Amino acid sequence: MSGIMREALLSWALNDTPQAPLLCSAGEEEALLLGHMVASGLVDDADKVRSIRREGDGWQVRAELCAQASLPALRRLEALKPLDGGFVAPSAAIVRRCEQAMAAERGAGLHTVLLGIGERTALGRDIGRHNALEKAVGSALRESLDLGHAILAASSRLSLEMLAKAAFAGIPILVTQKQVGSLCVLHAQRLNIAVCRLEAALRPLSCPERVRDE
Repeated sequence: MSGIMREALLSWALNDTPQAPLLCSAGEEEALLLGHMVASGLVDDADKVRSIRREGDGWQVRAELCAQASLPALRRLEALKPLDGGFVAPSAAIVRRCEQAMAAERGAGLHTVLLGIGERTALGRDIGRHNALEKAVGSALRESLDLGHAILAASSRLSLEMLAKAAFAGIPILVTQKQVGSLCVLHAQRLNIAVCRLEAALRPLSCPERVRDE
C-alpha cells in the first residue's frame, strides 16, 4: 500500500533468555543480530558469538558475553578505552564514502550506513538508523573485514548512540551530511574517533589528525 512503510518485529533470545523484540526492516536478520551483539558492547569479540539461527518464529543467539554486558550502554561506553591511533584516511576517500551512502539511500525512507574498508564495502539499510549501522557491521564481520580500518558513512544524523555503536565495533572514522550531536563529538574526542560532517567541504569535528588532506 502506498505511503505505508513495511515494519517487522524481530523476536529473539540470547542464551535461551527472551530479549525485547527489535523493530526493523525485514531481511538481513543474521547480520542485524551479529552487528547488535558487537555494536551494543554485549560481546567484545565477534568470535564470541557462537551461533545465530532461526528457531520457529524467532531467532536464537548463543554467545559468551563480556564482563560489562549487564551495564547500561552508556556506562559501557564510559569504560571503553580509546581506539588505537594508527588509521588515517584521505579526505577524498571520506567524502566519497559519504556520497555513496547518500546515493544508496535512494529516497526510500530507509536509513543507510555504508562501511568502507579499502576497496570493499558493507551496506546496511533499515527503518532504524541504529539497525542500519548494526546490519552494516554484521555484514562486514561476516566477510571478515577489518573494522579498525573502516570509514562509516551515515545518511542520518550522528548521535551519541550512533557513536557508541561505532566505538564498540572499533570503527575509527564517521561521516555524515546531516547534523552531529554535541555529546557525540565530546565522546568521540575522548575515544580517538574522527567524526566528520560533509558541508561545502569536509569538516572534522573531532580527532582531525585521522584525516589526511590531499
